[in-house]
Amino acid sequence: MSFPTDEMDDIINDFIAESAESLETLDQKFVELEKKPGDLPLLNDIFRSIHTIKGAAGFLGFDQMVEVTHVTEDVLNKLRKSEMSVTPAVMDAILRAVDMIRVILANIREKNGRKEDTSGVLALLGGILDGKGAEKDEAAPPLPEKPAADEEQKQQRADEAQGAAASAKDHAIRVDIDRLDTVLNLAGELVLSRNRLMRLGTRLSESSVDGELQSQVSEAIAQLDLVTSDLQLGVMKIRMQPIAKVFNKFPRMVRDLARQTGKQMELVLSGEETEMDKTVIEEIGDPLVHLIRNAVDHGMEFPEERAAKGKPQCGTIALSAYQEGRNIIVSVSDDGKGIDPEAVKRSAVEKGIISADEAERLTERDALGLIFLPGFSTAKEVSSISGRGVGMDVVKTNISRINGTISIDSEIGKGTRIVFRLPLKLAIIQALTVEAGGEVYAIPLSNVIENIRVTGDEIKTIEGREAINIRDRVVPVVRLGALVSGKDSPGKSEWKYIVVIGIGEKSFGVLVDRLHGQEEIVMKSMSEYLKGTEGVAGACITGDGNVILILDMAGLLTSAKGAYVH
Repeated sequence: MSFPTDEMDDIINDFIAESAESLETLDQKFVELEKKPGDLPLLNDIFRSIHTIKGAAGFLGFDQMVEVTHVTEDVLNKLRKSEMSVTPAVMDAILRAVDMIRVILANIREKNGRKEDTSGVLALLGGILDGKGAEKDEAAPPLPEKPAADEEQKQQRADEAQGAAASAKDHAIRVDIDRLDTVLNLAGELVLSRNRLMRLGTRLSESSVDGELQSQVSEAIAQLDLVTSDLQLGVMKIRMQPIAKVFNKFPRMVRDLARQTGKQMELVLSGEETEMDKTVIEEIGDPLVHLIRNAVDHGMEFPEERAAKGKPQCGTIALSAYQEGRNIIVSVSDDGKGIDPEAVKRSAVEKGIISADEAERLTERDALGLIFLPGFSTAKEVSSISGRGVGMDVVKTNISRINGTISIDSEIGKGTRIVFRLPLKLAIIQALTVEAGGEVYAIPLSNVIENIRVTGDEIKTIEGREAINIRDRVVPVVRLGALVSGKDSPGKSEWKYIVVIGIGEKSFGVLVDRLHGQEEIVMKSMSEYLKGTEGVAGACITGDGNVILILDMAGLLTSAKGAYVH
């Protein structure tokens, strides 16, 4: 039986997508199986996933995939029949086979025709099947005997499960992400038109136009506003994905790192069902990998060290996510040795990042924030696990690129917690438009804590830096005009406005000439000419048709000389 080329391409693409989804969840299932070797339903679930991949690969003629999955299936089948026990050695062999399956799948996706050397993996699995490699590590308890069941009932349950799966597939389709991006862009343009019409409607209501016409126009604009908001929400929901897509790869990674370092630890996941925009999910993967590797390599002590400190020999790394208002909070925490603020200060001074006097004035929390500066590291030696030339400054840059913030909290001997505060959605955001130095800018509302009207006399100078007292709390002040253009134009009014900004655990005031108001804006990416400019997150078109810059306050402050807020 042969298929037209286009139809065959669709079949292969479906195979790639479905196999990739199965492989994403397999690592977590394997780690769970290692903890619960007697969990027969879990083992059956794993066996079915490998069996499904093998069957589809055989139909499509992907012989290398069939070869590896077939032997892997044989090992899993022996485990299911209690002819073999789940040991670390057996698990290592199966995980190596799964890694090879991933490589072969990548070759299929890229259509590169490459053939992998599978002999090592096949020999390892063959040794396990022959009983030559399974006993190298301590054996786990054998699987319980498979309970007897009536064959007719089993077949009926299988048919019901298959019918349910088929029904679920009828309610879902695969859509190319480029098509979704096109719809999102069109929704964004509609938002711009809606904002423009709402501005014109306001002007119309202030004119001498016939009252009946005004009423009809206002009603039409209100209906357009409602439909646009619903469409925008619908498109955003289509792009949302559970963060489990990222989280699922970490149990395997922590398990492998523990075996590699000789440390004992477990990864605890929570909030995997939390949904985020696809772009945000893609951006946080690498930062989380770096943080977890750091937690294993630098944060977690060896079992004997932990025992000497009265801690459990097995350490814990916790990865969690939850929604808080318009933001998603993602945190990585460990119960390791913690970070010494004094060691951080010394390292920063030695590297010339800050002066000894500046280090002396830093609080413990501000000292911890130094680890996010370029060129900083307290590691005494570079290892294969972390410290491969990727610093925490890169983590911060990646998070800032999606309008997120990062903060750190640590206690010596108790552990460390690093928190990302990320936007729920990216393309269409709420922003505060302000004026400074004769120009209008947009500040993402997720960074804004409050707005305050002040006079010039209320702004004081402390140690050469401006600050203001807000409810018995001293808040540093920076002038937006000076930050953006290097000069601060005096306003005609004696009144000024301070926008209090929150970045991580820090807060500071931004002095502006005027507040224009809150507006829903569509963020547009910058042209190649301005791409990567520090302090600029993007651009947008306001309701009155003007193009303005959207500010990245964290990047703007860091890049401005002398404006770094401690």
